[in-house]
Amino acid sequence: MKFFKSYSLFHKIFFLVFLILNTIVFIAPAFQQGGSWGSVFSFLSILGFIVTISGLFAGIYTARAEVPTYIWGTINVFFYIILSLSRHLYAEVILYTIYMLPMNIYGYFAWKKNAQIVEHTNTTSSTIEVKSLKKSAWSYIIILGIIIWVCYGTFVYYLPNIFAHFGMTIAPDKEFYIDSFTATVTIFAVIVSTKRFKETWYFWLISDSVGVILYIVSIIQSGSFSFSALSGAIMWTQFVVNAIYGMMVWKKLEKK
Repeated sequence: MKFFKSYSLFHKIFFLVFLILNTIVFIAPAFQQGGSWGSVFSFLSILGFIVTISGLFAGIYTARAEVPTYIWGTINVFFYIILSLSRHLYAEVILYTIYMLPMNIYGYFAWKKNAQIVEHTNTTSSTIEVKSLKKSAWSYIIILGIIIWVCYGTFVYYLPNIFAHFGMTIAPDKEFYIDSFTATVTIFAVIVSTKRFKETWYFWLISDSVGVILYIVSIIQSGSFSFSALSGAIMWTQFVVNAIYGMMVWKKLEKK
């Protein structure tokens, strides 16, 4: 496990803790009353686990500001598209196919072009040069963000009507305003990340924190325990923890 040796102490602990937690939640349904190994190793269940673990690796390498970020990110997005398609989450399929997948491919080449060799914990790794956004850029980001939020929210709201014209029926997104907000923040996080600005972590932290809150609220409102909801909460929590660490690492890299 050469890759593991190159991780910082924080990421070694982070990786092991969340790998174990995600694995436990993955296999736990088999031990529930009425559960079976067949349900654990179902197509959707395996897809979900691949998405979670590839997201774990993508998060670690993003925090380390290393090119493999986008290799794992592309794997994560690809399988998430299949998972979303299987669950009829067409708004997610459209967003991740048209935007997230191409941006991960672009990000790989953009970071690879900029990569430089710097000293890491126990090895040398291909690492990008980190920059800062100018303060004047924030006013444009906020204005453009509001416009995209409104436009994407409207699109998601009317998506069932659009599909109806093609003879397809999909359930409306009852929380389209929240989902479109997190999607908008994610769009900016990806753009800022590919441009190597450390402020990308502000966007990821907002998006991931909303994800944690939504899953916790869903667990409370349902009034019943669900491993799928717990899995979602763990996944978003790992992203929040990694975003905080990534923010600190990128600030240090910028000063070099």
